[in-house]
Amino acid sequence: MKLNGFKLHSIYLDTEIESFDLHNCFNFVGLDYDISSRTLRLRWTPSSYAPPGERRTITVIFQQVTHFSAEPRDPAIPFTEDDCLESICFAQPDSPTASCFETQSPPTADLHYVFSFMSGFSFRVSADTAQYKIR
Repeated sequence: MKLNGFKLHSIYLDTEIESFDLHNCFNFVGLDYDISSRTLRLRWTPSSYAPPGERRTITVIFQQVTHFSAEPRDPAIPFTEDDCLESICFAQPDSPTASCFETQSPPTADLHYVFSFMSGFSFRVSADTAQYKIR
């Protein structure tokens, strides 16, 4: 997957000039998957912990999605944990989501991105390209 002008790793979205802590400073508010256009949109809004300069919404848009799947949340964990990103890691296409890993090098194009949340909910995505919007 080619990320246009940004990186996703650990708990961060890094642009060429800024870094956003998606765990501590932003709340995940949802995703939209458009089947006909094969587009997945992820949305975050700033939390009360976001520094004043980071109080903008973030959208990550995956285009030409080739894989999208989800693992359920843990019903024993409060719903208040659904909006808190735990980590972003990577998985080989043929490996289980739970075996995802972090990497210091740029991820290879075939890896799936895995987004895990404090509630146990996770999803993985692979696409041709991704871009971000900050407003």
